[in-house]
Amino acid sequence: MKLLSHILIFFLPILLVAEIPLAKNGRALAEIVTISSADKVLNYAAHELRRWVREISGAELPLVHNPGKMPYKIILSVNPSGFPDDLKKLKNNDGYAVRERDGKLYIFGSKSKGVLNGIYKLLFKNSDIIWARPNPEFGTIFSKKPDFKLTVTDYIDIPVFALRGWQMTGGGKNGIFSDAWQVRNGSNWSARTIYCNSCPQFGNITEYGGGHNLVQVYLREKKYFKRHPEYYPLIDGKRVRPSAFKDKVQLCFSSDEMTKAFIRELDAKIRKYPDYDTYRIMIEDNYHLCNCPACLEPLKLDNGESINKNDKAFRSTQFFLWLNRIARYMQKKYPDKKILTFSYFFTEIPPRCRIEPNIDISFCPIQRNSKAPLSSPLNSETRKRLLEWTKKTRNLTLREYYGLTGAYPRPIDAIAAADWKYVNKLGINKTYSQMYSDDTGRVLDGKKVWDVNGLYFWTTTNAAWNPFQDIKLLRKEFLKRVYGNAADELEKFYAVIEQDWLKSENRSDCNDRARTFWYNFSERQEVVEKCRKILDAATAKISDTRAAKMLAGLRAVFEAELKLCEPFSITAVKTDAAVIFDPDFSSGDWEKACPATKFTTWHDNKEAGAKSSVKILYDKNSIYFGIKCINVNSGRISSSTPKTVRDKWPKGEKFELFITGRDKENKTICNQIVFDINGNIYDARDKTTAWNGNFVLQRKIGADSWSVMLTLPFKEIMADPQQNVKVMFIRYCKQEHRNTEVSFWQHGIVHDYRGFGNLIFNK
Repeated sequence: MKLLSHILIFFLPILLVAEIPLAKNGRALAEIVTISSADKVLNYAAHELRRWVREISGAELPLVHNPGKMPYKIILSVNPSGFPDDLKKLKNNDGYAVRERDGKLYIFGSKSKGVLNGIYKLLFKNSDIIWARPNPEFGTIFSKKPDFKLTVTDYIDIPVFALRGWQMTGGGKNGIFSDAWQVRNGSNWSARTIYCNSCPQFGNITEYGGGHNLVQVYLREKKYFKRHPEYYPLIDGKRVRPSAFKDKVQLCFSSDEMTKAFIRELDAKIRKYPDYDTYRIMIEDNYHLCNCPACLEPLKLDNGESINKNDKAFRSTQFFLWLNRIARYMQKKYPDKKILTFSYFFTEIPPRCRIEPNIDISFCPIQRNSKAPLSSPLNSETRKRLLEWTKKTRNLTLREYYGLTGAYPRPIDAIAAADWKYVNKLGINKTYSQMYSDDTGRVLDGKKVWDVNGLYFWTTTNAAWNPFQDIKLLRKEFLKRVYGNAADELEKFYAVIEQDWLKSENRSDCNDRARTFWYNFSERQEVVEKCRKILDAATAKISDTRAAKMLAGLRAVFEAELKLCEPFSITAVKTDAAVIFDPDFSSGDWEKACPATKFTTWHDNKEAGAKSSVKILYDKNSIYFGIKCINVNSGRISSSTPKTVRDKWPKGEKFELFITGRDKENKTICNQIVFDINGNIYDARDKTTAWNGNFVLQRKIGADSWSVMLTLPFKEIMADPQQNVKVMFIRYCKQEHRNTEVSFWQHGIVHDYRGFGNLIFNK
């Protein structure tokens, strides 16, 4: 019988697929039918279908409510009669079905969002169109087809995840294009709908409250701090304003009056914005927690258990005990509404207390290694916490950082798909992630990130609909549609980059420094040249102007980043005289030293606004660094108070220096010294603060600058002028009411000495 079943399957008849002609010689052959009472989303679906058919064929399909004389009809509808089996499968999701009946093509779902998803997938399956990236100039690629017909017209498509989307970050003005790109690739959530539903036509899931919001949305400093400083955390013996830190502060979670005020604010938001089902109550983006006596008292749980402040789950439990009070209020007054909160930083650890059922958890594995899936041994600690959360609640969302990468082609799509398959088996059916927008932002040029990662961002977005798809086939589809005849070359290029990335020992973190991976890559010159030849061959094959711009952007980033990996240096001048601290470093042998003055900003490598200068002298015993930092607009410098405990990272304005040495086994070591204007010091060797260097720091604060002379004995850093020594300088400019500007000498990186400059000792 088994043999017979195989034979029967082999000889199943081939099904004939009905064709629906839409256009002939650019003239319409079909009309789009919707009901007159269609909502914004269904109307938008009709107009989008009409728009893209016109773009592809030149034909303008009529939009009608009553079928007219056109020979073919495309009927867009929600819960139509005649398809009970399909509608049963589509209930309560934003999937869709496409069915042909007697020359009529039905695209339908249980909600309008499903129909919108359906029209994009229909166009994708029946043409070569691809919404490759949000860029409005060249991000959408397709061929013109005056004779346009649909041949794939009978299928049902249901997403694996109920919530899918991206939180675009990085600034820029093209938010609407980012949202439209997401929607066209199957997403149903966007960060733009967590403050206000600015694009209701997209039919996205909406939530109120934004991101980190305890003090930025609810208990605002301007309204409460002057009258109620006790609502805010006690840090170093005083109540701290949220504005004292760039990333704000948490609240005093033990304060009953604060909790009552918070509930009043939340209640006011719900009454003002009643149409949301979910209200976000998210911890701020920091560890600035309250240390008042009440907040440090042991926590009493309902089961009689007591948790003290040294327990790793203490702060998480404290927060959720507080949030449970708010959730119980919501249950009584707004039983149909939910709270969404972060499992992040100190709340990533599951609390010991129970969690109210109307609280949803957004699990943020910010400490995970993105080189491997969550199921990998490399992420055992993160996975352990996730599994603990699944025992606490089924209301979980996987909130990731897949798109937070620099301008390096990071093959995150395969990792994301593996993660999604894993968490789907755990019962998690919501996921979203953060990425840089396809635009030039305040902090980072997202266009460059997209130039090299457009492939992976597209495949990751489409895999969120169904992570059980073959990622390699998705990549091939992208490359074929974007690059046409050059697809094979681009596939080879990305394969080489991916292999190099996977081989490197460096882990991949949220917002990791792309330069590290470019340094790894640049060390294999034969591989670099191989990639150049591949890109040359690809360029010769491309004729489409939009694809050409996509490839030109990739090539520009590739060459620019490799250029930044080229070596640079500074010369230390030998001196036989006693070295005197001159704040301007213009007297004696200081005058002979050529300064390092080229400092560029973090991420985007632009010239720093805050000017800095470093000169170096040396003698047989020590090396002398003369460092001068110019203030910006003569603003008041913000820094830690004097005599802060050593190895506590200084706040605000500071300077960081890395210098290499050699240990007894002749292995390179990395010495790190950080100091601020008040003489506070953080020093470490290979990231270990146990090393406290015996060096001398002399300081002088001027009207518009501050200067330091660092006297560093060679024996302290285990180096000498006969060695190959490398150095790196970083300036942190922090003045009142300004964001911290972090700038690097030349274009270096931290901790990785391959990105440091060479220190040449002039004899």
